[in-house]
Amino acid sequence: MKNTIKILMCAILAFAFVGCTENKEEGNPNRLATPNFTVRADGNVIMVSWEEVSGAAYYEVALDPGSVEKTEKVIHRFENLEYDAEYKVSVRAIAPNTANNSDAEVKSVKTPVRIVPQYREFYPQFGAAPQAISNNGRWVVGGNDRMGYLLDLTTDTMVEFQGAELYDVADDGTAVGSDHSENPDGDAAILFNGEMVTIDLSELAVSYGMSCATGITPDGEYVVGWYWEYDESCYYAQQYGMVIPFCYDIMKDKVTIPEVGQRIYNSAAATAIKAVAPNRTLLGYEQSEGIYSIVWADEYTPFEYVYFEYDAEYNPVYALGDTQNLFSQTGRYIYGKAIDYQGGQVDKAAAYDRDTDTLMTFIGASVTAMSDNGVAFLNDVPYYLGTTSYVIDTTKGETDDWMTLEDWLYIEHDIYIPSFEPTTNTDDTDDIYLDGIITVGVSEDGRVIVGMTNTEMGWLTFVVDLDGAPVE
Repeated sequence: MKNTIKILMCAILAFAFVGCTENKEEGNPNRLATPNFTVRADGNVIMVSWEEVSGAAYYEVALDPGSVEKTEKVIHRFENLEYDAEYKVSVRAIAPNTANNSDAEVKSVKTPVRIVPQYREFYPQFGAAPQAISNNGRWVVGGNDRMGYLLDLTTDTMVEFQGAELYDVADDGTAVGSDHSENPDGDAAILFNGEMVTIDLSELAVSYGMSCATGITPDGEYVVGWYWEYDESCYYAQQYGMVIPFCYDIMKDKVTIPEVGQRIYNSAAATAIKAVAPNRTLLGYEQSEGIYSIVWADEYTPFEYVYFEYDAEYNPVYALGDTQNLFSQTGRYIYGKAIDYQGGQVDKAAAYDRDTDTLMTFIGASVTAMSDNGVAFLNDVPYYLGTTSYVIDTTKGETDDWMTLEDWLYIEHDIYIPSFEPTTNTDDTDDIYLDGIITVGVSEDGRVIVGMTNTEMGWLTFVVDLDGAPVE
């Protein structure tokens, strides 16, 4: 009998709860109707449209991941989205009295896989030239004359900056360079969320007036650069000269000076870091009797000269060395220039293979980009006239077997770009883009190539995707 009463009481309570719920929902007759909407993806744009809701003051359209937008219209566009990505969309009608806001239905939509063209051009409005491409091939940064840009190749979106130059970029789009907004000479800075954040070097420097961040690891956690110390008597200037290298661990918010190495000459006029490999190996240069490339295994290990020959009187004979020498993507190659001091300090286009301890030299002014698979891009070949960029595949063993960039693309990859009329097909090569092309960077897989040329409209940034769709 007691159990029966308990069962009846539970049933009564359950019906009472349902009744209260129904009365609560039906107790607000002024609640707005849930918008009936449609959603579709067109490339990297999502279009949302809905029927007008009577009594709505405006609407909130939400994109997840993304943002919540307010509009009085019955249509909205979300632009510059990721390709091949799934999003959730909802629309809510907002009443003058928020207690009467409508519910929101959620619908899913996926953007299509992007068909990337083999060739793209970008004209930075402020005139910045490209400087680097991220290892994953997504981001390109530029810098020139206190102007810079960040270019996202997944959306072809370029953000430009006045008063800032960018020189390297991580796989997540974190970029480094110099901020000139407060100091015309520039302060080392990191681009975070669209804002240049200056690196504080005050704990290390006695009196400095300019600095620059030159490299960042692909994971976006470690930055390198240099600063100009005006006090010649300070400790670090005595070690490194007027230009001093620094490292900045973002996660630890810690700035350090790397260990000095055993110098061949007693003093240096300047020492800087130009690049950092993914494993935090550091590449820089020392300027004393000449310019010599140096490498730190890490910031705690003294630097060593990369390739340096000298005679019995310690006069330089041959050295890998230039202020612009850089690492390939994983740090296997150091490319740029070597210097022949016996021949009257003659520059040689060069690349040093750290895996095989081999120095390769080429006809030309310099190696301006290089992939980890041994493909070198050179400037000013063969007669130093600056006509176009040239390519040498060093894995084939012939360092003088070069092709123009347009011929290499056509012969090796079956890519024909209208702006690059291959000389193998026609004698008519009067296109302006054949003049002054410089290849600037290559993605880690070697499939995305970035370069520049100077046109009547200013610096042009071009991107070649070896896996892209042919250009009509």
